[in-house]
Amino acid sequence: MVRSRRAFAGGIAAVIAYAALAGLSGWLSPLARGPLLDGLGPAQPYRWVSPPPALASTNVPPSSGVFHVPLDANGSRPEVFVTSDNQITIIVPAKSFALRAGQIEVTLSVEPVDPATLTPPGGGLSVFGNAYRLKASYQPSGQAVALSLPIEVILVYPVTSTLHATRHQIATSPTGKVWTPQNGTDSTAQQQTEGPVLQLGYVMVVGKKTPRPQTLSPQPGGNLGSRSSLSLILIVAAICVGLVGIGLILRGRSSR
Repeated sequence: MVRSRRAFAGGIAAVIAYAALAGLSGWLSPLARGPLLDGLGPAQPYRWVSPPPALASTNVPPSSGVFHVPLDANGSRPEVFVTSDNQITIIVPAKSFALRAGQIEVTLSVEPVDPATLTPPGGGLSVFGNAYRLKASYQPSGQAVALSLPIEVILVYPVTSTLHATRHQIATSPTGKVWTPQNGTDSTAQQQTEGPVLQLGYVMVVGKKTPRPQTLSPQPGGNLGSRSSLSLILIVAAICVGLVGIGLILRGRSSR
């Protein structure tokens, strides 16, 4: 009975603490409102094709991938693929590839590329991280295949001391010469951006370089200082309420 009470009390305390901190983080920043499955640990170091000199000694080459998209009577089936280093995710909706007689699947290959070997994106845009080349072919013939419907890609991008942007986009190019930024979503908290790919070819993350914001310290009477004070009050209040509730529960059970 004692162990059960302690476990029950510990569970309540953990839930209260998590709820309080999750609510607080969401109030402080909309980008911090991701679900628990987004991960609790720090982001893994970015893997570069051609790393900055300061990171060359510790860099690990990025992963490539070869994925198989089955075909049925309606065309390709829906699939989601992720490279082993988690730096690119490819979402293939149903019918993205057309059915062809005698073919049983489409092989989709992903190859990381040094963006310096491609034409710059132009328009005042800078490249963040690697470029990737996407190719597809029917199997067993090996014949190249084009998209019938757009696919979606999610790319992780690095954070460096020399490059910063307030918004990132997926840019696509069939040949690596002329780039088209795509409308999508960007999560600077998770360092990843998403967008459609209308034609197979090259994809990369781009953004307009902006000065890195300075780290602000709380000032008396300032907005940041007020938020910090209110944050502490909320956390302490939540913990106190939780502890009181636990005490009442345990007292009620011991008096039975």
